[in-house]
Amino acid sequence: MESEAKKQKVNLVFEKTPLFAELWDACLYHLLYDPKKYVNEIRGLFSRNKITKDSKIIDVSAGTGFPALELIEQGYNVDCMDASEDSIGLFLKKAKMRELSVKCKKLEWLNILRSYKKKTYDFVFCRGNSFVYATGGWNRFKKIDKEDSLKLYEKTLKIFYDLLNKGGVLYLDKFKDNEISSKIKICDVLVGNKKKELVFFRDSNKKKKERNATIFLRDENGSEEGLPNSSYFLSEDELVLMLKKVGFKRIQKINLESESHFDVWLAYK
Repeated sequence: MESEAKKQKVNLVFEKTPLFAELWDACLYHLLYDPKKYVNEIRGLFSRNKITKDSKIIDVSAGTGFPALELIEQGYNVDCMDASEDSIGLFLKKAKMRELSVKCKKLEWLNILRSYKKKTYDFVFCRGNSFVYATGGWNRFKKIDKEDSLKLYEKTLKIFYDLLNKGGVLYLDKFKDNEISSKIKICDVLVGNKKKELVFFRDSNKKKKERNATIFLRDENGSEEGLPNSSYFLSEDELVLMLKKVGFKRIQKINLESESHFDVWLAYK
């Protein structure tokens, strides 16, 4: 992730210190993705899996709206939810700017079936490396327990499975198994009239099965400001095994040219 963003050396500008959601949203659109290319690839993926504008889609990790808002603009039927109030606030602001009448429900994954019925959707999005935080470590440090983490992952996958109609598809991605620990300056950022550095950090401890990652701003005195993100170091083998265990019949790892940061799977009900 860092190497791709580092090449671009894009300078981000904020009037005041951004919320984590605002900083991450800027990274998505200006550093990490070519939004148009990614959305076009998703549309191709939809076409190959017979997902049309009449299909029911849910983004269970909608965050600040990428790529759900782009897909909604193009006529797709996408329900949106997220657990982060800051992310939802920015989602709604962007939707209003685009004159889209769309809501994003504040909801945690374990409570999905209280608000959405089983066997409702043809396609479920869980992207942006969001799934690994089913253990509860998003924007906060959490001590990782292997047994508890795997139980929560499996329980969450079963909920995603239950949301899908027969033949429905789950899109899920996560960090690569071979990632290494790193701390790299990505670009300069202007906050008000103060110059800061944007830094991507991750500590990937495969031995302890722990992963900590964040993006933060560093000022000229070396002071660093950001929020921690803690998760279990979930491997590809563990993920695939759980997908099979909860009932998915076919699991396919796919390559998207516009997704160089995470590994992507499609799991079919």
